[in-house]
Amino acid sequence: MSGATIPVIDDISILYSEPKLASARARWASLVHDFEQLYGRVPDFIARSPGRVNLIGEHIDYAGFGVLPMAIEDDCLIAVAIDNTGSDSTVKISNTNSAKYPALKFVPKPAAQGYVDIDPQAHVWSNYFAAGYRGVLEDLQIEKPKGMLCLMSGTVPAGAGLSSSSAFVCCAVNATLKAQESLLPVGKTPTAHELAIISIRSERYVGTMGGGMDQACSILAKPNSACFIEFHPVLKVTPVAFPTTIPSIAFVIADTLVTSDKAVTAPVRYNLRVVETRGAARILALALGIPIPESGKLHLKQVLDAHFNKIGYTPTAGKTEAEIDIEKLTEMGQVVERVFGTDEIKNGVTFEKLCELSQLSEVEFTRLYIQQPIRAERFHLYRRAKHVFGEEKRVVEFRDICEKAEAKKQSAETVFSLLGGLMDASQGSCHELFDCSCDQLEELTKLARRSGAYGSRLTGAGWGGASVSLVPEDKVPAFIATLKKEYYNKHHPELSEEELDNVVFASAPSSGAATFVGRV
Repeated sequence: MSGATIPVIDDISILYSEPKLASARARWASLVHDFEQLYGRVPDFIARSPGRVNLIGEHIDYAGFGVLPMAIEDDCLIAVAIDNTGSDSTVKISNTNSAKYPALKFVPKPAAQGYVDIDPQAHVWSNYFAAGYRGVLEDLQIEKPKGMLCLMSGTVPAGAGLSSSSAFVCCAVNATLKAQESLLPVGKTPTAHELAIISIRSERYVGTMGGGMDQACSILAKPNSACFIEFHPVLKVTPVAFPTTIPSIAFVIADTLVTSDKAVTAPVRYNLRVVETRGAARILALALGIPIPESGKLHLKQVLDAHFNKIGYTPTAGKTEAEIDIEKLTEMGQVVERVFGTDEIKNGVTFEKLCELSQLSEVEFTRLYIQQPIRAERFHLYRRAKHVFGEEKRVVEFRDICEKAEAKKQSAETVFSLLGGLMDASQGSCHELFDCSCDQLEELTKLARRSGAYGSRLTGAGWGGASVSLVPEDKVPAFIATLKKEYYNKHHPELSEEELDNVVFASAPSSGAATFVGRV
């Protein structure tokens, strides 16, 4: 295996901005103290994986398209001590918030039995650790794993759309790999890129059909940059630096405090959208005369690529890569209108009609496209496909603005307006076409725009969770104060000032996963 592995560090100052470093040091020290009190020994290491905020590109990763998140400073930590005797494979995982999250203890089963039982219907926090643990052992074919004593601490708000669950899975993957790496052949430690792929697969054990953005960002993010993450034909992560402006660009995250638990609501929300977009991809392919792969499966990015290969598309000389992508995505929007633009399809189709359009029996469609439970009376092909192609176009434009703003000598006002306009358009599409907003997100994003944000949108799947707003850095304190007064004091007057600081905050772009082996 080649490429960079997860960084091993002995100084946490590289993980946090100066305003947050002191509180981070106190939290890490508290974790070590609690670990010693719980297990009677010091941890051998601490695994760390951050949450993320998706700046733009919602619900398009599982359609094969690129997205643009950044890692945030809030993160998941797992302190670990390893049993090196070889006699005990027992795993114990506890949480610093033990009153809310009960401990789990298990002895791993043989590989053929999947190491550890995970019931996707039992929505318990420890499933996310078990998923990462199982994913690593299966991928690396470890038969007799070492025992692990673990204590987890998390600051990513649960259900806020900031990827708390994926941060936990990634951290479990990181922790399990570090604990078991001495059992691997020399030179066979997985790269960070490979760990991101393991994390993507692992999270599916808890019952969600994610596309991989959350895990790729948590593992592979670089400091001071967003991540342009592509999934097709292979996972690829490219750092995208923000343009230098005066004042600087800042992103403020505001949690609606409406919990959106993917594992609980997946059958009627997240997993359903995956099925709708993949059903739309198959039907578009049939309409365009594109051969269906032998597997029977394809996503909307594959349809786009196959369509332009089929028609022999040749870009006009001198066009940039971004201009070419925008042209293709614009045409695919027109294709969606032609294929799905009838009133019958625009209003949603029954499962029977979906299967008919897909040229599959209900049994065969279910076998190919419904790997996780879903519930729906109607399937919205037009709106989902329209959103996906339009949202990817906005991602391309957002990245292009960031990369070219300085060369074009664009003013801060111009940069803010262009990027903010794309964020606002994304929110509109999420609300009107993908049906993944909610009343509180609509209220909060509208308030953000009135309060000085150049753009504001939901982030992290929606249906609750958080918003992200683009705000000039010098306006951040006043902006946050307004949100506290007009949203949180109105809806959540019981929150203390400290609690408010944990639900509405600015975050610097963070680095990705790391393993700490020093002294706090």
